[in-house]
Amino acid sequence: MAQIFTSYSDREFKEILSENVKEAVREALRGETAEKPTPPPQNIGYRTRAETRLMLGVAYSTMHYWEKAGILVPRRIGRKVYYSDEAIRDALAKSGKGLK
Repeated sequence: MAQIFTSYSDREFKEILSENVKEAVREALRGETAEKPTPPPQNIGYRTRAETRLMLGVAYSTMHYWEKAGILVPRRIGRKVYYSDEAIRDALAKSGKGLK
């Protein structure tokens, strides 16, 4: 086992470590994390992939193809994918489909 050299005594180090672990467990139990996902702005009008798919009446594979072709431009926030109402309107105009 490797030795760690600190200016703390063994007892002080154990107390500090114990308090940090307790606080981390409390946060985890409350569902708090250091990084909270940022929700999309509500006033601009962003929609999830599922909402957009239903609105356009197309399959996910079609949406993926449209993304790659530049027809439907997504906005990624973290791992989430959102589409603005403006991007949806542009995709409808480019694809020739009408809004359902």
